[in-house]
Amino acid sequence: MRVGVLFAIVSGAGCGGAQAGPSVPVWERPGLYGAVRPEMGPPQPGDPARDFELPAAAGGSFRLGSLRGSWVVLHFTASWCPYCDAEVDHLGSLAEAYASRNVKVVLIGVEEDAAHWSEYTKARIPGSVLALSDDRGDVAKTYAPPRAQPSFGDRAQVMLDSTLVVDPAGTIRLFLFPDSKHFDPTFAAVRRELDQLTASWPKEPRPMTPEAVVSIEVRTPPRVQPGDRGEVLVALQIAAGYHVMSDRPTEPSYIPTRIHFDDVQDLAWKEPRYPEATPFRLSDRSIATFQGNASVSVPFEVAAGAGTGERVLAGMVRYQACTVASCLFPVTRRFEATMAVGGAER
Repeated sequence: MRVGVLFAIVSGAGCGGAQAGPSVPVWERPGLYGAVRPEMGPPQPGDPARDFELPAAAGGSFRLGSLRGSWVVLHFTASWCPYCDAEVDHLGSLAEAYASRNVKVVLIGVEEDAAHWSEYTKARIPGSVLALSDDRGDVAKTYAPPRAQPSFGDRAQVMLDSTLVVDPAGTIRLFLFPDSKHFDPTFAAVRRELDQLTASWPKEPRPMTPEAVVSIEVRTPPRVQPGDRGEVLVALQIAAGYHVMSDRPTEPSYIPTRIHFDDVQDLAWKEPRYPEATPFRLSDRSIATFQGNASVSVPFEVAAGAGTGERVLAGMVRYQACTVASCLFPVTRRFEATMAVGGAER
């Protein structure tokens, strides 16, 4: 019965044999005839991959979001499916061949009995493949486009033997349904796509220390007089490919950028004025960041009876630097500058 259901899925995939080319839809390219069509509805390539958490066959649980920064090949399977079983060893080979390109292979068993799935994974699934259990099909249902195989009452079974490629930013780049007419258990077409996608993906900046990512320059007025008002600029230069969270981060768990000056005799510090945040797009949302040059203005007032002399302005900046794929540890860095109070103007 279930084998017949799967055959209905694969035989309903597109066939055709148009030559590949930049203007040819993905489902008309060799090996990709089972690609999702726009008329099927979301999710489609370009949409964020919906996050989920499932039990792992090896123990514990796994969250898709934990692989942000890696390429992910997501494959939905069932132990009773002969097509799927024929692919298992090749998924292991794919995982091993592309490990150096930061590609992870995740296999999801759909609506499997827990005990049987555990036995199957131990006997059949290569160690290079992360096997998960979607025993109620809840995750599979969220990935099934609403108008793909509309006759299927169980929407989880729409996803059997389907494959998605998710980029390091968490965006779907390829979505294939099974195609029995051109069935290839070696995933040759998926490998070709991975070759192109990983080659064209922006290279991750070479890892840097948090201190190397952000340079700090403190600019003070050359001289102020008792009773004056002024400001000190703390200029942050953030390395290309990185950002720091703004002073008002989008999520409570994010580390805000903060500037603070120590108390100084005869000076009263006011609230820092931070620049406007720059939106940084993640796969499914926008976060508030500082990028490139970000200068923070810290106003002050000099007491009317301030004594003449040089003042040491000591303070700190706290920030967390991130790339599109990962974040460095937050750091607190000290800085100093000097400013003359009173005396002749130069």
